[in-house]
Amino acid sequence: MLVFEIIGRRRNLVVDETRGSNTAEGQEWYPKWVWMRLEHGRFEEVMAASGIGSEEREKAERMCMVALWCIQYQPEARPAMNSIVRMLEGEGPIARPVNPFAYMANLDVVISDSSSCGVSTATATSGSGDSVQSTTTRHDIRR
Repeated sequence: MLVFEIIGRRRNLVVDETRGSNTAEGQEWYPKWVWMRLEHGRFEEVMAASGIGSEEREKAERMCMVALWCIQYQPEARPAMNSIVRMLEGEGPIARPVNPFAYMANLDVVISDSSSCGVSTATATSGSGDSVQSTTTRHDIRR
């Protein structure tokens, strides 16, 4: 994530805590924005938005590719630190990372929410049909 902040010359997402929203209207999460540009062959938009010159393009693209590998959802898909160092130093080509945000597309909105006797239960279903349930118990103590 730090590499993305260095490349983008900004925080990945600025949140206004008083309003709980982005301070810049329409500001997209930077890592996902970079991925979308890279996937659609529009990396020059990342360069232009970050103020990076064409002489630094290869280095910036390498850094973005490494950063995308490092934020993979599955920990076993992330490279080891010694591999990261070699990639950043330019030792050989970097394989194109898989979409690190694919797991987000499989999450659906909460489909049920119930509350009874101080116990709240929310159930969400993933695109694969797996169900995740969260239960919260509230205890009222009276004197």
